[in-house]
Amino acid sequence: MAKPFNYMDFVVSSHPSYIRYLDDWLLSERSLYGGVEYRDGEYLKAYSSDFNTPSETINTYDVDDAGNQIASYKSYVQRANTPEEANNGSGYASNFYYEKLQNVPVFPYSRLYISEYNAILFRSPPSRNIPDTPEVDAFLQNADGTGQSLNEFMSMVDTFTTTFGIVWVSCIKQSGTDVPKWRMHKPTDVTNWSYIYNAEGDLELNRIIIRIASEPDMEVYQYFTKDTMDIIFRPLVDEDDLTFEVPEGAEKYENDDSMFYRISQENPLGYIPVRPVYQSTPIQNGIGHTPLFDIAAIQRSVYSDMGEIYSCISYGAHPVNIVDEDTLNRNGNSVGAEPGAVIITGQSLDGQPNFTYSFVSPTLDSVSEIRQIMDQKIAKMNEIAMIRSEELIKASRSGVQIEQYDSKLEAFIRKKATALENAEYNLWKIFFDWTDSTMPDDLTISYNRLYSQKGLEHEIKEMNTLLDAYQRYNEVFIGEAEEFIAKSYSTEAEAQAEAVRLGGTGTHSHETEDGTTVYMPFTTHEEYELRLEMATGADHEESPDFKEDLKTKLKERLQQLIDSTYSNNSL
Repeated sequence: MAKPFNYMDFVVSSHPSYIRYLDDWLLSERSLYGGVEYRDGEYLKAYSSDFNTPSETINTYDVDDAGNQIASYKSYVQRANTPEEANNGSGYASNFYYEKLQNVPVFPYSRLYISEYNAILFRSPPSRNIPDTPEVDAFLQNADGTGQSLNEFMSMVDTFTTTFGIVWVSCIKQSGTDVPKWRMHKPTDVTNWSYIYNAEGDLELNRIIIRIASEPDMEVYQYFTKDTMDIIFRPLVDEDDLTFEVPEGAEKYENDDSMFYRISQENPLGYIPVRPVYQSTPIQNGIGHTPLFDIAAIQRSVYSDMGEIYSCISYGAHPVNIVDEDTLNRNGNSVGAEPGAVIITGQSLDGQPNFTYSFVSPTLDSVSEIRQIMDQKIAKMNEIAMIRSEELIKASRSGVQIEQYDSKLEAFIRKKATALENAEYNLWKIFFDWTDSTMPDDLTISYNRLYSQKGLEHEIKEMNTLLDAYQRYNEVFIGEAEEFIAKSYSTEAEAQAEAVRLGGTGTHSHETEDGTTVYMPFTTHEEYELRLEMATGADHEESPDFKEDLKTKLKERLQQLIDSTYSNNSL
């Protein structure tokens, strides 16, 4: 027997796949942003020596009136995250590990690859055949309520589907508004979801919970089912310490471990107005695949190599003094390495020095080896990302290898375009349901699939091939059939003459939409079609349909190509 559904457990718990993929999502997102976000991930390996070694130091000295050094001091550079932390002395990072985090640069390859994919896909704006109404026009100019146009919004969706493999997009019409809005949700904010098979055998989203706001003492979620749309306020502190004001009428839920407030309202659509948008093929429901998972891991490894180089230079490029104890004591426990420093040593015996004072530093050969490893990793990243490097172009003796890279990338971009087309089409269905209107049968969306100008030539060549194939089909299977397509005549005499020519007699009539009467050979239309087929050997009702269908599709694709070659609707 199935376990009964527990509302509170679903709200406060996380989907097993969410827990499994969260770290990879965070790494991919930080790899996209770089900078402070990446540094806060603390992806550098920490050694015990890093925590035992103080951070940067400043040496200061006291001198007498003659300029002779009489005392020395050391102060440590301790960084704080905010001015407030610096003033109250909290949040200090006073060891070498945090010094590395502050000074080791990250190479943002992930951001470069994502931007490259996005630039190719949105090199030309999407082509849409949608109704021209005030509501649709307002939505096109402000799709998500933040002032972003629909093209800008979908460009953002593409960026983050490449980052995470999936994002979720909701379509909600708030009370008091006429136009629904689309909103993108990162998978890091979709904490739990559930799918079921409906009575028709189709897989559908059963319930989902999405974090829509996060305050210091409160998180706000949306919880959707086909029947309800709930707003959930989940405190992060004790109830007595709350500064966030919970709206009146919110229902309180609590048990021994958790507590939250809920405002519930009816879902007028009868289904959940949220759709997943995958980068390509989903791994499972709610989890998408993206090459950035592998790219981000290599980028992190290159970042760690840079940390090793920083450590090598910090520890090895500057020699240390090795001084014997007697010499150190003679100099007041301070032996300086500055030019002109005077060091007092003991008297030598038999002409041989009996003191130790030398500079010692480890070899830096490992730095060159690490750099070679980094170059190899970067080359592999380019291969995984399907991005051509200058080294590849220089090394290629022909265009075959480069063309293979371009073909892989073009196939990748085509998959992204198809995924966005399907996602946007499904979201338009929800849009029209919210406005109580019927979605037009001819609504279409087409995203740019052309990787290069060569791709445009390929599309045109493909259409020419289709036309040639139809012409060959026409010659082999139909022959002169187009000359004998069923015709109508303005007079009965003309129709009778055509019937006699085909070996029969009789006529029948039809009334056109404008009320005009036209005449056709033979007493029935079926007999007329049969006589035509006997005379030509072709099915005259199907052949024109086939031709018109092909003509319509080719015209649509040509129009999409024309629309995608100019930029009056660009981002």
